[in-house]
Amino acid sequence: MRKILKIIVLIVIAFFCSTANTYSKGPLDPVKLGTWTVNAGIGPGTHVFGNGVGFGPAFKGSFEKGMFDLGPGVITLGGEAAVSFFSQHYGEDWNETWVNFMFGARAAYHYGWDVEGLDTYGGVPLGIGFCAHFMDENPGSWGSTPVYPYVGVFFGASYFFTKSFGINGEVGYNSTYANIGVIFKLN
Repeated sequence: MRKILKIIVLIVIAFFCSTANTYSKGPLDPVKLGTWTVNAGIGPGTHVFGNGVGFGPAFKGSFEKGMFDLGPGVITLGGEAAVSFFSQHYGEDWNETWVNFMFGARAAYHYGWDVEGLDTYGGVPLGIGFCAHFMDENPGSWGSTPVYPYVGVFFGASYFFTKSFGINGEVGYNSTYANIGVIFKLN
């Protein structure tokens, strides 16, 4: 799985490097009042439920709309969804797997720094998560699917190569510890 993740990251970086000079620069303040953005990313998932063993990839997507001007920045509201996978092999045909599904609303404060194409932000998600827990120490058995509150904090940055397309990264504690992906501005 780590090799696949490295290949994806290298392809994304190569694509952005090859298109960076082809298009015009991004907008001075990418996220403004009324702006819609959509992003998708991949990164190491958080151990929201389970015993915290192993590496788990996570896939996350979100959307936001600039709703309120606040000082030199904008407050956005939107939603996000994510899925993460964790697995551990204990030997003697005993395996455990956790699959987390998270859905939530998100709010963020975006600040552009007056650097063309750059957007930085921080925010919080709030929602609900579901964890499917499978174990096969006894063949054919599987665990429960608990429901838990989904809450966290994130800090991120986006760089727009064009007026509507860029690269996005986030760190924090929500569905991922960190993720990298693409972002699209819809208007």
